[in-house]
Amino acid sequence: MKRSLLTEGGGVPIGLAIAGANRNDFKLVRETLESLPIPRPEPTDEAPQGMCLNKGYDYREVRALLAEYRFTPHTRCRGEEAEAIKQESG
Repeated sequence: MKRSLLTEGGGVPIGLAIAGANRNDFKLVRETLESLPIPRPEPTDEAPQGMCLNKGYDYREVRALLAEYRFTPHTRCRGEEAEAIKQESG
């Protein structure tokens, strides 16, 4: 079973989507965002809303979806995490 969990900045769960284990994580993004139980505040230039994702979400489809929902993406690119770890330990 695959669980896609959305948390707020403090780590409190606010959204959840469940699918079969063989489903790619990035394909659950829309369903996870739509699972929010309360309306989300409208993001503004003064109060943008960020979305932090790991390299498993580095797809054009996800970037387009985040733009549609007006999130500011903070997504590691594939290969970037390994490079950061190498630099930290080097």
